[in-house]
Amino acid sequence: MNRQQRRALASGKRSGADTGSQRLSQAIELHRQGQLDAAEPLYRQALHANPRHIDALHFLGVLNSQRGRHPEAADLIRRALALDPRYADAWNNLGNVLAAMDRWDEAATAYQHAVELAPGNVSAHFNRGVMLLRADRNAEAEAAFRQTVALAPERVEAHFNLGKALAAQGQLDAAIAAYRDVIRLQPTHAMAYRSRSILLYRLERSDEAIAMLQGWLAVEPDNPVARHMLAAHSGQAVPGRAADRYVQTLFDGMAEHFDEHLHRLEYRAPELIAAAVATRLGRPAASLDVLDAGCGTGLCGPALRPYARHLAGVDLSPRMVERARARGDYDELAVAELTAFLIDRPATYDLIVSADTLVYFGDLQPVMAAAAAALRPAGRLAFTVERIAEAEVPAGFMLHTSGRYQHSEAYLREVLAQQRLPVESADSVTLRLEGGQPVGGWVVVARRSPESGQAIYVYEESPS
Repeated sequence: MNRQQRRALASGKRSGADTGSQRLSQAIELHRQGQLDAAEPLYRQALHANPRHIDALHFLGVLNSQRGRHPEAADLIRRALALDPRYADAWNNLGNVLAAMDRWDEAATAYQHAVELAPGNVSAHFNRGVMLLRADRNAEAEAAFRQTVALAPERVEAHFNLGKALAAQGQLDAAIAAYRDVIRLQPTHAMAYRSRSILLYRLERSDEAIAMLQGWLAVEPDNPVARHMLAAHSGQAVPGRAADRYVQTLFDGMAEHFDEHLHRLEYRAPELIAAAVATRLGRPAASLDVLDAGCGTGLCGPALRPYARHLAGVDLSPRMVERARARGDYDELAVAELTAFLIDRPATYDLIVSADTLVYFGDLQPVMAAAAAALRPAGRLAFTVERIAEAEVPAGFMLHTSGRYQHSEAYLREVLAQQRLPVESADSVTLRLEGGQPVGGWVVVARRSPESGQAIYVYEESPS
């Protein structure tokens, strides 16, 4: 329940409106205490007695939204607003319901009504900005967040989202300033440091980025994101792969809005992987044991399900796995480090798919060895990585300032050949946009030789 809902329930009525009955008053009190099972029938009894009772319609709508029954919630709140179009809290809660249904433009309109009726409602301004940002209406989002900051200068996430709206419009200096305000207010805000460092790099202000990250590491010496991003920008103490704590911290923090974030970036890895798999495997027959290696929120699940008699997923981020589980495509999900997970499952899979997970591995030898061992003879491995030219990286890979690794085609072929995974295809593609620019990558399909023996691997745990 959000702050406006709690405040409205605490008052028990709109300004100037009578709650109408003892039954409704009891429902509101039970709702305020979180006793939804007890409150719901009382709301419905109040509405049976008076179908036009505005507060009963509104608060029952809020309760339905809390229970995930969003269409019914929206209908109830709209009925309340049809009776009283100046009910500011109801407009705000309608915005919340529509946001939960991913109807971002409609939610933004509802919040707009709320702020017109209650200009001091900070959360309505902020929520409207979030919806506009999700709908790629970035200039309007900027205005909403500026109004939020004017009303609540200490609201950290308003400054952060202002930075995102400005960056999306190419106003990089202004975005950097907004992220600086975030860091001033919250000196441990990981995403502000990360976002600001990337923008500084894009403006060729690398020294500033390094100095900022060094300052962050001085404040939080054990912060895995600070350590990783400093290595990415300075080129010093670069790990062979991203530390487990970095990956988990990063993706746990992004899980809630991960899919919509990727949608804005025109992220294509799952569909590219799906096309590559379809080319090699043909018509799906639900006959394979399949692993989604680095499943994230489960974006590859719907494409893999038709091929699988058993579909497993593994990811380091518990919050990502929660969202994958909610999709319902997987027979098995695990929170684990990928290489260790594969080592424990020799000759288990007919197909292993990894969409944008190996970008957090620089040295691919250990994970490819583990993947080869986890495949059955003639099993396939399909994956994406970010692309870099051989001439730029004699070692075959490098850590980019984004915090992700990039690999050359020659390096990929060499590592796969060593593990008896000859390449069937390696296609140059655009994986997504970054700062409005295309990010090049490889979609690779390799097949374990039918006669190959057990792969040999050496595994070392990533530093935390």
